[in-house]
Amino acid sequence: MIQAYKVKSGKTKYLVHHYLGIDAYTGEKIMLRKKGFDTRNEAKVYISRKEVEFEKNQGTLIKDPKRMKFEDVYRMWFKQYKLTVKENTYILLLRATDIRILPLFENYYMDMISVEMCQDIVNDWYSSYTKATMLVSVVNRIFKYAISLNYCTDNPMAKIIRPKNTHKKHYESPFYNKNELLHFFNCVRETENELKNVMFRVLAFTGLRRGEILGLKWKDIDEVNGTLSVRRVLAEGENNAIFQDPKTHSSKRTISLDPETLKILQRWRRVQREELLKFGYNSNSPEQLVFTNKENRHLNLYYIGTALQRIIKTHSLKHINVHGFRHTHCALLFEAGLEMKEVQERLGHSSIETTMNIYDHVTENRREDAADKFAKFMNL
Repeated sequence: MIQAYKVKSGKTKYLVHHYLGIDAYTGEKIMLRKKGFDTRNEAKVYISRKEVEFEKNQGTLIKDPKRMKFEDVYRMWFKQYKLTVKENTYILLLRATDIRILPLFENYYMDMISVEMCQDIVNDWYSSYTKATMLVSVVNRIFKYAISLNYCTDNPMAKIIRPKNTHKKHYESPFYNKNELLHFFNCVRETENELKNVMFRVLAFTGLRRGEILGLKWKDIDEVNGTLSVRRVLAEGENNAIFQDPKTHSSKRTISLDPETLKILQRWRRVQREELLKFGYNSNSPEQLVFTNKENRHLNLYYIGTALQRIIKTHSLKHINVHGFRHTHCALLFEAGLEMKEVQERLGHSSIETTMNIYDHVTENRREDAADKFAKFMNL
């Protein structure tokens, strides 16, 4: 039914009150109720469009999209994303996107964001940020989520053309060769306490990640078989540092310890017990962390990095970061003659490609000598 009515200005408007059919999902009657049409013909067109839509959607009506701003959908998506990943993965991604995505889109309605706008933003990302692909992926997923909730009908980010990433840097991570590492240890023994001496020895001779060494417990060290098992990591949580499972399935691993490193760890356990007992802590539990502060709590996530940079500055050493000790260990493993697969398993790389990338990097400086070494070998 189409009915005319008068508004306050005296102008005639038309309202629709029309039976459309029975909803295929709920079994309820669907009645069209809408007013404000300027002409009877407009009202008829509206009814016809809804009848076609009802038939096209097999006996139901899809509600008109609710207008939502990007920031609202962004927060909703991250709330769901948090339930699917480890806490530190969620925190790290949210931190990056809060800086690089949200300020650019937050005040726009989802259905007002155009392909042109997305393309301009993506062009800027690819010219200034190494992980631009990750940003595009997140916005893509947010739009897909919005479409699933009927907040918009189109995904403009899916239509952009991805430019070449001109900001992508060459794979680099400084590391120490054998002589540089020995010099580093001499410097540490000269100025640092036992805790740091042992910690840097374990880092260099096992290739553990920062979170792996901070999550290490004495029960993870098998003194009989001379092995160390990686079972947990210390990572950033939403409020405080947390213990969680290692990065990947491959990161859960058991590696051999050389006899000297094992002796150093055994000596450290005795020293730790004596030191903590002075402060009233019993550290005999197998759950005891290998490295703690004076309150027998886990060390700050930035403890190793801060100590390392101070040592480097004090002794004017070559600059490397904590992760550089993994590359140092990797380089020395290759130099000692280990195969690629053995190094991959020891370092806990899920992909051999990661190990190969490091191999290419750590052997780059030796390539110039290859021809000379070959000629000397052939003696021709």
